[in-house]
Amino acid sequence: MNNYFNKQSYQRRQQGVVLVMALILLGVISLVAIYTMRGAIVGEQVSKNLRTNAVAMQSAENALRLCEDTVRSGQNQLGGVSFVKNEVPENLPGGDMPNQWKTRANWLSAAGKATLISADLVVVSGMRPLPQPRCMVEQYRLIRPDGDTTLSDPYLVTAVGYSPDYVADANGNAISGSEVWLQSVLRP
Repeated sequence: MNNYFNKQSYQRRQQGVVLVMALILLGVISLVAIYTMRGAIVGEQVSKNLRTNAVAMQSAENALRLCEDTVRSGQNQLGGVSFVKNEVPENLPGGDMPNQWKTRANWLSAAGKATLISADLVVVSGMRPLPQPRCMVEQYRLIRPDGDTTLSDPYLVTAVGYSPDYVADANGNAISGSEVWLQSVLRP
């Protein structure tokens, strides 16, 4: 009889242990699943950011190459759009770099300082439309200590490309998306 009471008290103490262990195990599995999903979401966001940056980079590269080709050829039109070449300001001494590209307001279409690249020049048919890339061409003077005037003044070509999800405010400041700036120096 003594053995019966020990067995009964042992069974009473064991009730609910399996439930508690199952709940603890379920909690641990849930935490692992949450952290795994969080890592996957972060990885997807990083992948999306890399892609949008790559698209903006390609857009800027296309704009830069088109503007360089237009300067080299001496044309005044780029895809039916009048091409803007900002000539050397008279008061700019030799060796000083142009700085119109640094002012964000100069990149707005109303300023007339940058050339908007036509979408059909940089977008493949069927591709999602991108905001129009832009380029700005500024000429500057070289320092000529020996007075050699046979050298032509170089051009600073600046291009900006955007990702498809790019959004800017009224001042041209980015709210979302990617923008990539590229520059080259060209002496035709």
